Amino acid sequence: MKRLISVPGFIFLGLFAAGLIALAFFIGTWTASSGKVAVEGGFVTVPASITAAPSYLEYKVSVPDTDANLAGVPVSFSASSRYVSLNPESGTVMTDSDGLARIEITTAPDAPTWARSVTMEASFSVAGVSVTSKTEPIPIKTG
Repeated sequence: MKRLISVPGFIFLGLFAAGLIALAFFIGTWTASSGKVAVEGGFVTVPASITAAPSYLEYKVSVPDTDANLAGVPVSFSASSRYVSLNPESGTVMTDSDGLARIEITTAPDAPTWARSVTMEASFSVAGVSVTSKTEPIPIKTG
């Protein structure tokens, strides 16, 4: 009588099938829990104008329709004008335990008197969801 499969072959086939079952379970679990997360962000504090004296922009990251704030999220700030300085210079700040990212802004030392306004932008990404927000134009005061 001929054997169709050897004992080592049968063991290999059994382990291979068990691996596929485990992989299918893992992928199924991952897919079931991989839905998009709802997050939102918005400016909380925007100065009336930007001057040589430091002022602050505050941006809040949260989960809509809940009281959940997201801590430890890197928020990147940028300015539409080179006549505004950010501190830290990188423009990236982590949110605190209240979900707030706070960055210092001032008029750059070389800002000409004709510099009028700047639009600030904040952006972040959580679980593959990216959010970008812009302010209305903020006046720049020099001198």
